[in-house]
Amino acid sequence: MNLATVEIKMTRATALPVLPHVVTHLLKLTSSSNATMRDYERVIMQDSAIASKVLRVANSSMYGTRSVMTLDKAVSMVGINTIRSISTAVAFQSALTNKNLPKGFLVNEYWQHSLGVACAAKILAIIKKYPQPEEAFIAGLMHDIGKMALALYLPTEANYVYQTMLKQKISQYEAEHNLFDLTHQDIGLLIARKWELPAAYHDCIASHHTPATGEGEINLLTACVHVGNFLAHEAGCYDTPYRSHSDPDPVILSYLDIPEAQFEPLKEVIRKEIRQLSQQYSM
Repeated sequence: MNLATVEIKMTRATALPVLPHVVTHLLKLTSSSNATMRDYERVIMQDSAIASKVLRVANSSMYGTRSVMTLDKAVSMVGINTIRSISTAVAFQSALTNKNLPKGFLVNEYWQHSLGVACAAKILAIIKKYPQPEEAFIAGLMHDIGKMALALYLPTEANYVYQTMLKQKISQYEAEHNLFDLTHQDIGLLIARKWELPAAYHDCIASHHTPATGEGEINLLTACVHVGNFLAHEAGCYDTPYRSHSDPDPVILSYLDIPEAQFEPLKEVIRKEIRQLSQQYSM
C-alpha cells in the first residue's frame, strides 16, 4: 500500500466525507484581520446543525441562566474562538455518522480519544502561552483523521492493521509502520489537503507521532498535540480495547518544559474538560 493507492481509492469513492464549507470558511475567517462577528454569524446561519449547537452552548450553565434566542447574541456571547471549536466538532462528528466502517474501527472510542487529545492540546497551549489555544483544540480534534480515512477507503488493509494490533498489542501507528510504507499520518495529510484545512493544522496531522524528526524548528502546535496524545491515553481516552501508546519524545518534553509531576493533575483536568464538553455540546 502506498499513498498513490490511497489517493486513487479516495478519487473513486462516491461518498467522500468532507468538512462542510461552513467550517472551512470559519477557519479561514480566523486568518482575516477584517473579519467581524457579523461575518461569522452569516456563515453559521448556513448550517442549521451548527447554528443550533451554538445556541445550545450559549444557553448552557457555563454562560449563566439568561435566555439567548438569537444567533447574533449567541455568537457575541460565546466568542469567535469557541465558535470555531464547536463548528469543527459538530462537522467532524457528522463525518463519522452512518458510515460503513470496519468492525475494528471503534467509532465511540475514536471520538472520545480525539476529544481527549483536543482538550489536552489546548491545556498545554494555554500553559505555553500560545496566542490561539483554540487552534490547539482543533488540531487535537483532527490529528487522527488518517485513521478514519484508512478505515473508509482501505477496509481490507485496515483490518490487517487491527489484527496486527490485537495480536502484538501494539499501537496503530506501529502496526501501520510494520505492514506498509506509510501510516495514518501520511493519509491524514492527504485528507487535510482534500478538506482544504488551513496549513497551520497540516504538521499536527502529518507529524503528531514524529514531531522532532523533521528539519528546522519544532512546531509548538504539533508538540502540544504530541504530548496531548500521550496525556489523553493516560487519562483513559484510547481508541483501542487496550492501552497502546509510546511515551512522548524526550526532545519534545524538553522543548515544552513541563515537569512530569504535572502530568497527574493535567490528566484530571482533561477528564473534567471532556465531561463538561460532552454535556455542553451534547456529544
